[in-house]
Amino acid sequence: MTVPPMAPERQPARFDRAIDHLQSHNQRLERLRTLFPSFKKIFLVVCLAGLSWFATYTGMLELIRANTGDVPFTHQIAIGFAVATLMLMVLYILDALFSPISWWLRILYIIGYVFLTLISIGFSFGFFWKVLESRGEATRSAEAAIGQVQRALEEGKARIGQLGGTLDTLTVISAAKAMEEREKGLTCPDSPPGDGPRRRMRDADAKNFAFTSDFIKSRAGGVQTDLDQLNTDLAKVLSRDPSTFDAASGTRNEFLRGLDRRLDLTITRFNALRTDPQLVEQRNALAERAEKSSFGEGKNASFACPDPQLQTALHGAVRAIDSLPSIEKPSVAAVEGSEAIVEAFRRLTTTAVGAIHLKLPPSPEELRDLQRQAVQQAAKPEEAQALMGQEAGLSSRDYIPLFVAIFVDFCLLLVSINRPINRFQMLLQTVREAREGPVGEILTRFHETHQAGLREEFQIFQHAVFDFLGDYYVAVPINAQRTEARYLANLFVGLEGKGIVDRVLLPPAFVVRRKLKLQGSAFAGEKAYRLYRFRSGAWSKLVLDAILGTGPRRDAPGPAVEETAQAAAKANGRTAPDFEASQKPPHPSPLPQGETEQARAPVLSTLTRESDKLNGNGSLTARFEAASQSISDDADSASSPPEPKPNGRPPAEA
Repeated sequence: MTVPPMAPERQPARFDRAIDHLQSHNQRLERLRTLFPSFKKIFLVVCLAGLSWFATYTGMLELIRANTGDVPFTHQIAIGFAVATLMLMVLYILDALFSPISWWLRILYIIGYVFLTLISIGFSFGFFWKVLESRGEATRSAEAAIGQVQRALEEGKARIGQLGGTLDTLTVISAAKAMEEREKGLTCPDSPPGDGPRRRMRDADAKNFAFTSDFIKSRAGGVQTDLDQLNTDLAKVLSRDPSTFDAASGTRNEFLRGLDRRLDLTITRFNALRTDPQLVEQRNALAERAEKSSFGEGKNASFACPDPQLQTALHGAVRAIDSLPSIEKPSVAAVEGSEAIVEAFRRLTTTAVGAIHLKLPPSPEELRDLQRQAVQQAAKPEEAQALMGQEAGLSSRDYIPLFVAIFVDFCLLLVSINRPINRFQMLLQTVREAREGPVGEILTRFHETHQAGLREEFQIFQHAVFDFLGDYYVAVPINAQRTEARYLANLFVGLEGKGIVDRVLLPPAFVVRRKLKLQGSAFAGEKAYRLYRFRSGAWSKLVLDAILGTGPRRDAPGPAVEETAQAAAKANGRTAPDFEASQKPPHPSPLPQGETEQARAPVLSTLTRESDKLNGNGSLTARFEAASQSISDDADSASSPPEPKPNGRPPAEA
């Protein structure tokens, strides 16, 4: 029997399995999101803080290395730890800044965050400027310095060449006129032909002009050699020739410093040519010859021989020597490696100081243009020298690494803001915080203690305590006929001088009566009061300690109390209810119902404990117990009829 082949699986079934697989995958992702709700935020904070730490650490390390040389490994670890502490402090301030804190603490946090962020941005800017701009700035600086010197040397070379050509021409002209004077004469007015003084004058001019021309040309050869060397160095810098890099540091600082020294020597040689005593002497001789038109070999043998063509050429040669340029030395910025951090800080501080004075310094490009114009004019050398010594600020390209450094810390600030974008998500977060917060437990504790009877125990204080101008006061009525007045008087006399209350004279009695009357106090009709003022926070701490520190009590007496009552009743030949009734005071009292000692014990213990905390005086407990026993004896031994209640009702109802 043959088994029929299985039917091919339907396409919809495979599609359903794919959908189920995607759904299970989404469920796993949802579980991951539930387990790690802040994973993205933590990841971003760690990445941004790590990037900021690395940039700040590298900038600080390179700055120290630029000043002290190689840094030991232990010092590198210490620097890294210091920067890590700085970053942790920034994260702590950001976390606390968006928490519910007081306004003055928030201001302190903001000041601390701004200060630490400026430190981080400064060193990070140095690191990013080193990576993005230092090598390009070194190339631009070397190119500008070499170009400036090349232009000055070319200008000097051109003028020297023109001067040499002029002197060569004058040499040829003087030699030709000497030949003409010997053969034909008439090179001077009315000069006869022959080998006389006029011919010798022309020969002397030719020799002098030839000597000066040879001297100028010899110096021009040195200028050309310097120009060729500068062209070679410039080509190496622009092409980033491998020979310009130092194998140890990987930078071109050594080559650039050597180039700066060669520029200095080139400029020194050229300026020495301009002020050379021999050239000055030749210049004076040419100027004197240009002004001379009368010649003679003796006192009486003089003749006139003006030559306008020669005089014009000689005046031009003198002006060419006088106009040789004086080159000011430009600086080549060797700002690669550790020197880049120093240069970045110098530019940043120069710009910051200029911004404070409302006058931004010129950028390096603008400063180089000003220096070139000053050198080309050569009219005010002191102005050129001032420009050479001026420091440049940030250029337009320098703002890129600065913005990168600011952006990293700004992103860290944005990620640290703990504020959900979704308003319902914010509401959900608020509900969760309220559910998990301590307010519910505190209110529950208040409810339990008040239901257990502590509300009635504090009722006497609610009749005597009032607030006035932000402070809490106690108005103790001076009335020896009232039990609650004696109780309050004895209690607060014991608290005097213990750091809880102070005797005061103000506010006046009519203000006290008005305050008590407005709050419905049973003591509003008393004639005199003794006033006490609670010290700052004392009354609120007493209330909280009494309410939150006292456990709930049961209203019904326990078995031990009932057995004690029955035993005492048998001993006196009375029933237990009669015995309990005989123990009650013969007159109503505004104190809580129940036994007097049980009613006053929590309040007295709370006040005693608070006083002991503030003063460290352990003897106050015994005084309160003695005062409590005295009040109890007065209440038990009193046989006078009940005193009238204020307003016709007991103090508890008032």
